[in-house]
Amino acid sequence: MPPLKTRLRSMSPEGYAAQEELPASLPKLKDPGRVLGGNPFIRCPLPPFNSSPDVLRQFEENGKVPTRRVIPLPISTVAGGSTTINNNTTVVNNSSTSGSTEVSLIAKTVTLNAPSLAPGDAAMASITVSKVAILMILGSSDLCEVRIYGDPLSQAADVSRLTDSAPLFEVTSGLVTDVVLDSTPLSWNWQNRVYVNQDSPATTNLYITVLNPTEGTVTPSVTITYLPLE
Repeated sequence: MPPLKTRLRSMSPEGYAAQEELPASLPKLKDPGRVLGGNPFIRCPLPPFNSSPDVLRQFEENGKVPTRRVIPLPISTVAGGSTTINNNTTVVNNSSTSGSTEVSLIAKTVTLNAPSLAPGDAAMASITVSKVAILMILGSSDLCEVRIYGDPLSQAADVSRLTDSAPLFEVTSGLVTDVVLDSTPLSWNWQNRVYVNQDSPATTNLYITVLNPTEGTVTPSVTITYLPLE
């Protein structure tokens, strides 16, 4: 078999030939990493977005590593002390005739003494709270179910719904909460439950229905703790 270089010269139709030595006219490459911009074959002409061998060589100068930094420093993970911030809730009322005053939000409690309820009976009432309030705690002295509404029409339309029957959410409006207190302790702590009165014009009424879901007569005294907002 003839040598490979012979076959390359004789069989290449384009006239390609093997090159054993580089021509003397080719410039000698500079030592990358010693002169700024000394790597003519860097593959990214734009400022680099992360580190790579080309970047580290291209942006080093005179042996100082690095002399021009184009990537961010790592985030320090040095352990330090801790800071505790306590937030107090205040409302600032501004007036054009007087200076600003701070009004602290104070939780209030309202009680509804329901009449004696036979099994399946319901008592509908309205109590005075505020136009907007955050419901916090519900308590009762006897077993019962408590439903709260934003307007009397929603209250009346929902009175026939049986206990433990989910309301039709696509057609039921005005229902704020529905809690069944059937085991001790007879209390419930709300989280992120806001009451908004839906009367027109808005009033401070809260519409409440107390039902007897048991098989005996109950006389519940219902207590609601709330935070008035308006």
